[in-house]
Amino acid sequence: MQKATALMHKSLRLLGAGVHTAPPGKDYPLHAHTSWELVYYVRGRITCPVGEETYAATPGTVLLTPPSTWHAEQSRTGYANRFLQVDAASAHPWPRLCYDDADHTLGRVFDALVRENNEELRALLLSELDLRLRQAAAAPPTSPAEQLVIEAERIFEERFAIGLRITQVAADLGISPSGLRAAFTRLRSTSPQAALQAVRLRHALSHIRNSTLPLQAIADLTGYHSVSHLTRHIKAATGSPPGALRKFILEQ
Repeated sequence: MQKATALMHKSLRLLGAGVHTAPPGKDYPLHAHTSWELVYYVRGRITCPVGEETYAATPGTVLLTPPSTWHAEQSRTGYANRFLQVDAASAHPWPRLCYDDADHTLGRVFDALVRENNEELRALLLSELDLRLRQAAAAPPTSPAEQLVIEAERIFEERFAIGLRITQVAADLGISPSGLRAAFTRLRSTSPQAALQAVRLRHALSHIRNSTLPLQAIADLTGYHSVSHLTRHIKAATGSPPGALRKFILEQ
Protein backbone atom coordinates (compact mmCIF):
# COMPACT_ATOMS: atom_id res chain seq x y z
CA MET A 1 0.00 0.00 0.00
CA GLN A 2 2.83 2.41 0.88
CA LYS A 3 4.55 1.67 -2.43
CA ALA A 4 1.35 2.33 -4.42
CA THR A 5 0.74 5.59 -2.57
CA ALA A 6 4.27 6.76 -3.30
CA LEU A 7 3.81 6.04 -7.00
CA MET A 8 0.56 7.98 -7.15
CA HIS A 9 2.23 11.01 -5.59
CA LYS A 10 5.37 11.02 -7.72
CA SER A 11 6.51 14.59 -8.30
CA LEU A 12 4.90 16.12 -11.37
CA ARG A 13 7.06 17.66 -14.07
CA LEU A 14 5.89 19.76 -17.00
CA LEU A 15 7.64 18.53 -20.14
CA GLY A 16 5.95 20.80 -22.67
CA ALA A 17 3.00 23.11 -23.27
CA GLY A 18 1.46 24.73 -26.31
CA VAL A 19 -1.50 25.65 -28.49
CA HIS A 20 -2.91 23.55 -31.32
CA THR A 21 -5.40 24.78 -33.92
CA ALA A 22 -6.90 22.88 -36.85
CA PRO A 23 -9.24 23.94 -39.69
CA PRO A 24 -12.51 22.08 -40.42
CA GLY A 25 -11.90 18.49 -41.48
CA LYS A 26 -8.25 18.46 -40.37
CA ASP A 27 -8.09 15.54 -37.94
CA TYR A 28 -5.16 14.63 -35.70
CA PRO A 29 -4.21 10.98 -36.35
CA LEU A 30 -3.84 8.23 -33.77
CA HIS A 31 -0.73 8.68 -31.65
CA ALA A 32 0.59 8.00 -28.15
CA HIS A 33 3.06 9.62 -25.74
CA THR A 34 5.43 8.39 -23.07
CA SER A 35 3.94 10.97 -20.67
CA TRP A 36 0.47 12.18 -19.72
CA GLU A 37 -1.20 14.54 -22.18
CA LEU A 38 -3.67 17.05 -20.73
CA VAL A 39 -5.78 18.88 -23.33
CA TYR A 40 -8.16 21.80 -22.75
CA TYR A 41 -10.50 22.48 -25.69
CA VAL A 42 -11.10 26.14 -26.43
CA ARG A 43 -13.11 26.02 -29.66
CA GLY A 44 -14.98 23.53 -31.82
CA ARG A 45 -16.78 20.23 -31.45
CA ILE A 46 -14.40 17.28 -31.41
CA THR A 47 -14.71 13.48 -31.31
CA CYS A 48 -11.80 11.98 -29.39
CA PRO A 49 -11.06 8.23 -29.46
CA VAL A 50 -8.89 7.52 -26.39
CA GLY A 51 -7.91 3.92 -25.82
CA GLU A 52 -11.13 1.89 -25.77
CA GLU A 53 -13.34 4.94 -25.14
CA THR A 54 -14.61 7.75 -27.36
CA TYR A 55 -15.34 11.19 -25.91
CA ALA A 56 -17.22 14.19 -27.30
CA ALA A 57 -15.36 17.41 -26.52
CA THR A 58 -16.70 20.97 -26.65
CA PRO A 59 -15.19 24.24 -25.34
CA GLY A 60 -14.29 23.82 -21.67
CA THR A 61 -13.75 20.06 -21.91
CA VAL A 62 -10.52 18.67 -20.45
CA LEU A 63 -9.24 15.28 -21.64
CA LEU A 64 -6.44 13.57 -19.74
CA THR A 65 -4.67 10.72 -21.52
CA PRO A 66 -2.27 8.42 -19.62
CA PRO A 67 1.12 7.42 -21.03
CA SER A 68 1.22 4.87 -23.87
CA THR A 69 -2.49 5.33 -24.65
CA TRP A 70 -3.44 5.71 -28.31
CA HIS A 71 -5.71 8.68 -29.02
CA ALA A 72 -6.83 10.97 -31.85
CA GLU A 73 -8.94 14.05 -32.61
CA GLN A 74 -11.66 14.23 -35.28
CA SER A 75 -13.59 17.41 -36.06
CA ARG A 76 -15.70 18.80 -38.87
CA THR A 77 -15.92 22.22 -37.25
CA GLY A 78 -12.24 22.94 -36.80
CA TYR A 79 -10.96 23.33 -33.26
CA ALA A 80 -8.38 24.83 -30.93
CA ASN A 81 -6.88 23.52 -27.72
CA ARG A 82 -4.22 24.05 -25.09
CA PHE A 83 -2.08 20.99 -24.40
CA LEU A 84 0.34 19.99 -21.66
CA GLN A 85 2.79 17.08 -21.56
CA VAL A 86 3.24 16.05 -17.92
CA ASP A 87 5.54 13.47 -16.37
CA ALA A 88 3.45 11.72 -13.70
CA ALA A 89 2.82 8.17 -12.55
CA SER A 90 0.51 6.18 -14.82
CA ALA A 91 -1.78 5.61 -11.83
CA HIS A 92 -1.95 9.29 -10.87
CA PRO A 93 -5.52 9.98 -9.62
CA TRP A 94 -6.71 12.22 -12.42
CA PRO A 95 -10.06 11.86 -14.18
CA ARG A 96 -10.03 10.93 -17.85
CA LEU A 97 -12.58 13.65 -18.59
CA CYS A 98 -13.76 16.74 -16.75
CA TYR A 99 -15.30 20.13 -17.51
CA ASP A 100 -14.36 23.68 -16.64
CA ASP A 101 -16.61 25.82 -14.46
CA ALA A 102 -18.37 29.08 -15.33
CA ASP A 103 -15.40 31.06 -13.97
CA HIS A 104 -13.06 29.42 -16.50
CA THR A 105 -10.83 28.25 -13.63
CA LEU A 106 -9.11 25.38 -15.43
CA GLY A 107 -8.79 27.34 -18.66
CA ARG A 108 -6.94 30.15 -16.88
CA VAL A 109 -4.44 27.69 -15.40
CA PHE A 110 -3.87 26.01 -18.77
CA ASP A 111 -3.36 29.41 -20.42
CA ALA A 112 -0.92 30.48 -17.70
CA LEU A 113 1.10 27.27 -18.05
CA VAL A 114 1.33 27.75 -21.81
CA ARG A 115 2.56 31.34 -21.40
CA GLU A 116 4.77 31.05 -18.32
CA ASN A 117 8.55 30.61 -18.72
CA ASN A 118 9.61 30.84 -15.08
CA GLU A 119 10.20 27.29 -13.81
CA GLU A 120 9.22 28.08 -10.21
CA LEU A 121 5.93 29.66 -11.29
CA ARG A 122 5.26 26.77 -13.67
CA ALA A 123 5.71 24.33 -10.79
CA LEU A 124 3.22 26.27 -8.67
CA LEU A 125 0.70 26.42 -11.52
CA LEU A 126 1.09 22.70 -12.17
CA SER A 127 0.47 21.99 -8.48
CA GLU A 128 -2.71 24.07 -8.64
CA LEU A 129 -3.88 22.24 -11.76
CA ASP A 130 -3.12 18.88 -10.14
CA LEU A 131 -5.22 19.77 -7.09
CA ARG A 132 -8.14 21.02 -9.17
CA LEU A 133 -8.09 17.95 -11.41
CA ARG A 134 -8.04 15.60 -8.41
CA GLN A 135 -10.98 17.54 -6.97
CA ALA A 136 -12.78 17.11 -10.29
CA ALA A 137 -12.16 13.36 -10.14
CA ALA A 138 -13.93 13.20 -6.77
CA ALA A 139 -16.84 15.47 -7.77
CA PRO A 140 -20.17 14.27 -9.23
CA PRO A 141 -19.92 14.05 -13.03
CA THR A 142 -21.07 17.01 -15.13
CA SER A 143 -23.27 16.12 -18.07
CA PRO A 144 -22.37 17.35 -21.58
CA ALA A 145 -25.54 19.48 -21.59
CA GLU A 146 -24.58 21.10 -18.28
CA GLN A 147 -21.12 21.82 -19.64
CA LEU A 148 -22.60 23.46 -22.75
CA VAL A 149 -24.73 25.73 -20.57
CA ILE A 150 -21.75 26.60 -18.34
CA GLU A 151 -19.64 27.45 -21.38
CA ALA A 152 -22.44 29.57 -22.86
CA GLU A 153 -22.70 31.45 -19.55
CA ARG A 154 -18.95 32.06 -19.64
CA ILE A 155 -19.26 33.49 -23.17
CA PHE A 156 -22.10 35.74 -21.99
CA GLU A 157 -19.86 37.14 -19.23
CA GLU A 158 -16.93 37.69 -21.58
CA ARG A 159 -18.74 39.14 -24.60
CA PHE A 160 -22.03 40.68 -23.39
CA ALA A 161 -20.90 44.18 -24.42
CA ILE A 162 -20.39 43.51 -28.13
CA GLY A 163 -23.93 42.94 -29.40
CA LEU A 164 -23.61 39.18 -28.96
CA ARG A 165 -26.21 36.97 -30.66
CA ILE A 166 -27.34 33.57 -29.45
CA THR A 167 -26.74 32.14 -32.92
CA GLN A 168 -23.07 33.17 -32.58
CA VAL A 169 -22.80 31.48 -29.19
CA ALA A 170 -24.38 28.27 -30.48
CA ALA A 171 -22.02 28.23 -33.46
CA ASP A 172 -19.00 28.69 -31.17
CA LEU A 173 -20.19 25.74 -29.09
CA GLY A 174 -20.86 23.54 -32.11
CA ILE A 175 -24.56 23.16 -31.34
CA SER A 176 -27.75 24.38 -33.00
CA PRO A 177 -29.57 27.38 -31.48
CA SER A 178 -32.55 25.13 -30.77
CA GLY A 179 -30.29 22.65 -28.96
CA LEU A 180 -28.85 25.43 -26.82
CA ARG A 181 -32.34 26.73 -26.01
CA ALA A 182 -33.44 23.22 -25.01
CA ALA A 183 -30.44 22.81 -22.69
CA PHE A 184 -31.10 26.17 -20.99
CA THR A 185 -34.80 25.43 -20.62
CA ARG A 186 -34.13 22.04 -19.02
CA LEU A 187 -31.22 23.04 -16.79
CA ARG A 188 -31.84 26.72 -16.00
CA SER A 189 -35.60 27.08 -16.60
CA THR A 190 -34.92 30.07 -18.82
CA SER A 191 -33.79 30.86 -22.35
CA PRO A 192 -30.25 31.73 -23.48
CA GLN A 193 -31.49 35.17 -24.55
CA ALA A 194 -32.94 35.84 -21.10
CA ALA A 195 -29.71 34.66 -19.46
CA LEU A 196 -27.67 37.00 -21.68
CA GLN A 197 -29.99 39.91 -20.92
CA ALA A 198 -29.62 39.20 -17.19
CA VAL A 199 -25.84 39.60 -17.52
CA ARG A 200 -26.24 42.87 -19.44
CA LEU A 201 -28.77 44.14 -16.92
CA ARG A 202 -26.52 43.31 -13.96
CA HIS A 203 -23.63 45.27 -15.46
CA ALA A 204 -25.87 48.18 -16.49
CA LEU A 205 -27.32 48.47 -12.98
CA SER A 206 -23.82 48.43 -11.53
CA HIS A 207 -22.83 51.37 -13.75
CA ILE A 208 -25.99 53.28 -12.83
CA ARG A 209 -25.40 52.76 -9.11
CA ASN A 210 -21.65 53.27 -9.01
CA SER A 211 -20.77 55.77 -11.74
CA THR A 212 -21.78 59.08 -13.26
CA LEU A 213 -21.47 57.80 -16.82
CA PRO A 214 -24.12 59.11 -19.22
CA LEU A 215 -26.78 56.62 -20.25
CA GLN A 216 -25.47 56.38 -23.81
CA ALA A 217 -22.06 55.32 -22.49
CA ILE A 218 -23.68 52.72 -20.25
CA ALA A 219 -25.70 51.38 -23.19
CA ASP A 220 -22.51 51.14 -25.27
CA LEU A 221 -20.62 49.36 -22.48
CA THR A 222 -23.32 46.78 -21.81
CA GLY A 223 -24.46 45.72 -25.27
CA TYR A 224 -27.72 47.67 -25.55
CA HIS A 225 -28.55 49.13 -28.96
CA SER A 226 -29.55 52.55 -27.64
CA VAL A 227 -30.55 54.51 -24.56
CA SER A 228 -34.19 53.63 -25.20
CA HIS A 229 -33.28 49.93 -25.37
CA LEU A 230 -31.40 50.25 -22.06
CA THR A 231 -34.25 52.23 -20.50
CA ARG A 232 -36.84 49.66 -21.50
CA HIS A 233 -34.94 46.82 -19.81
CA ILE A 234 -34.06 48.81 -16.68
CA LYS A 235 -37.67 49.89 -16.22
CA ALA A 236 -38.98 46.35 -16.77
CA ALA A 237 -36.61 45.02 -14.10
CA THR A 238 -36.87 47.78 -11.48
CA GLY A 239 -40.08 49.66 -12.21
CA SER A 240 -38.14 52.90 -12.76
CA PRO A 241 -36.29 54.39 -15.73
CA PRO A 242 -32.50 54.61 -15.24
CA GLY A 243 -32.46 58.38 -14.61
CA ALA A 244 -35.02 58.13 -11.82
CA LEU A 245 -33.28 55.07 -10.40
CA ARG A 246 -29.93 56.87 -10.27
CA LYS A 247 -31.56 59.90 -8.59
CA PHE A 248 -33.20 57.66 -5.99
CA ILE A 249 -29.86 55.97 -5.22
CA LEU A 250 -28.06 59.32 -4.85
CA GLU A 251 -30.69 60.53 -2.39
CA GLN A 252 -30.23 57.58 -0.07
